[in-house]
This record gives sequence, C-alpha cells and structure tokens, in this order.
Amino acid sequence: MGVPLIKLTFVGQPALQPVLDKVGREFGLRVNLVNGTLSEIKGTPFGQLVAGVIASTTPLSHLPDIFAREGVQCEVLS
Repeated sequence: MGVPLIKLTFVGQPALQPVLDKVGREFGLRVNLVNGTLSEIKGTPFGQLVAGVIASTTPLSHLPDIFAREGVQCEVLS
C-alpha cells in the first residue's frame, strides 16, 4: 500500500464512539480505511479497523498511547 498501517481494536463503549475522528482532529491524523468490522460478542460491542496513515502531526510511535487514553488498542503494523 505504501503507507504505514495501524490496527485499532475497540471493545465496549469505545466501539460506539467517534474515537478515530476525535484523535484525528486533535493530533492531525488522516487515515484511509483499509478494512473494518463491527460486531457484538456476548452483548459487548467489538470492532477492528485497519487504516493507512496518510498524515500525522504526531509520531506513529505515540499513537498506541494516544488511543489507549480513549480505551482503544492501537498496533502500528508497518
């Protein structure tokens, strides 16, 4: 794809909130969605997104901590 990829995992309430939009606005993060799912496991919302990072005013290495504050697991894939 040519751009760094991140994988976001949402469990519970964060899966129903505009977390990606909030982080994007606050930290200048622009992404291109590559793949995503949203489902429910035993009554709990669960979602995963893979996104290509088009631009970010924050180093990619900081994204896991930033998303963790929103209750979302972030893994930098490449």
